[in-house]
Amino acid sequence: MEDRRRFFRLDDEVILDFETLSREDVAAWRESHQQKKDEIAQLEQEIGTHISQLRSQNPTMGRLLELFNQKINMLGASHLPGTSERDLSATEARTRINLSACGMAFHTYENVEKEDHLLLHMQLKPSNTELSLTGRVVSIEKASQPDEQNLVRIDFHDLKESEQEVLIQHLFQLQNRHLKLRSEDSANDE
Repeated sequence: MEDRRRFFRLDDEVILDFETLSREDVAAWRESHQQKKDEIAQLEQEIGTHISQLRSQNPTMGRLLELFNQKINMLGASHLPGTSERDLSATEARTRINLSACGMAFHTYENVEKEDHLLLHMQLKPSNTELSLTGRVVSIEKASQPDEQNLVRIDFHDLKESEQEVLIQHLFQLQNRHLKLRSEDSANDE
């Protein structure tokens, strides 16, 4: 069951920024950001779990708490040290991705190569949860025309269980929103 949750993939839109790093830079970044990242991801996981449980008992209250969590995430992201240099929500430029709990694929004009190490900064929508993850490029489909984007596939590296749970919860919430919309569309067609 656990593997199915990890490899479950959905198309999504996130705010995404990335940079290529050397192996040494990845290790240094990981070391300097790990503790804070772990604590935030663990809190987000716990909050998400409790909101999901509450939503099944009281959908209105669950939605209200989800909105408060989104607001807190937005406010917190703008006041964290180091966010002045990387304000993901400032541009609101969303990138279409194919996301799982162990990797992702996206299109880009950037020149990246297979085996490159990337530092990925994502803001999940609509929760505004920010994740900074490292990954390795496992494949690239080069565009056939110069004005087209390349398709880049990434495997996430050294994910903590709490980070993976945040991704899994996000994917389940995304799927639930899609199913709800599909159900509403079917009801409207009748």
